Amino acid sequence: MPWDGKKANQHKLVRIVRRQKRVLKRARYPLRGSKYANHLYTDHQHVVLLALRQHFRKSYRDFCEMLEVCTEIMDELGLKRVPHWTTLQKFSRRADARRLERLLLAYLVEARLSVLHLAVDSTGFSSTSASTYYTRVLEDRKSKIGGHRRGVLTRRFVKQTVAVETRKQLIVAVKFRKGPSNDSPDFPRVLEKVLPAGLPVKLVVADKGYDAESNHAYAREVLGARTMIPVRYRGPGIRVGGRYRRRNLRDFDEDAYHQRAKVETVFSVEKRKMGSHVLARVPSQQHKELIFRAFSYNSGRMESLFLHFIEGFYKAWPRKRP
Repeated sequence: MPWDGKKANQHKLVRIVRRQKRVLKRARYPLRGSKYANHLYTDHQHVVLLALRQHFRKSYRDFCEMLEVCTEIMDELGLKRVPHWTTLQKFSRRADARRLERLLLAYLVEARLSVLHLAVDSTGFSSTSASTYYTRVLEDRKSKIGGHRRGVLTRRFVKQTVAVETRKQLIVAVKFRKGPSNDSPDFPRVLEKVLPAGLPVKLVVADKGYDAESNHAYAREVLGARTMIPVRYRGPGIRVGGRYRRRNLRDFDEDAYHQRAKVETVFSVEKRKMGSHVLARVPSQQHKELIFRAFSYNSGRMESLFLHFIEGFYKAWPRKRP
């Protein structure tokens, strides 16, 4: 592609939108989900707009109003007019969640990865935007029966389990459920979503909550990867059960396990930029909202990696001595 100074000086969001369009094309995401669909907007435009909505942390109405003044983004998407907010809402409702999740795997090609190092962990997103103090007071009032407290009621939330590529800090796969719940059953379910990428997995790290012989067996036998998961309990006279758990205890590598902290970095960045609560109220829409959030995060992460590469390139450029 010839060098264009105008494109080089474009805003970061415009470059992110261009990258998202390229990822959608590389993942072969269909332009239209049905032959009866109108030709006003494509599904690619809908996906990019919903990802931008998560980036700006706006409701459907507020985002469409803000989009009226974003002329550069409109030009990059080829939009002559802003779609009505119900258009985006209806597309999010009918979009296939499994097809949207496959878009995350396309970023592995963008990052030019040939081997994967994965870290698995989970986090929670609040299903309401109410303040923490208000919900705590409300739960305390409900828990007082007959003048005696019977413990604070547990509030439900959306639990997201992710597999993160530790070297590039990209979200590779996601799995959702209602929390609170046990972490261990989601370990093989989130890793099986990595299989369509067709890339070998060298290492899988997770915390003690995923310590189970079945999890070790799945990672080693299906993925062919090493596992670094600490044993939950180990004491004198207690035998550790399971062939893979005993092998993991014997060959445990602290340096490799410390890469697990990068998944916490991904959670921190995602929640600081796009919030720790979801705006949707229906569970299926909450899941799709978090998929669009992961898609938006990966786009921003790839842009940061590109800028770091350019900065390092110019720093390494030899300077002429005076």
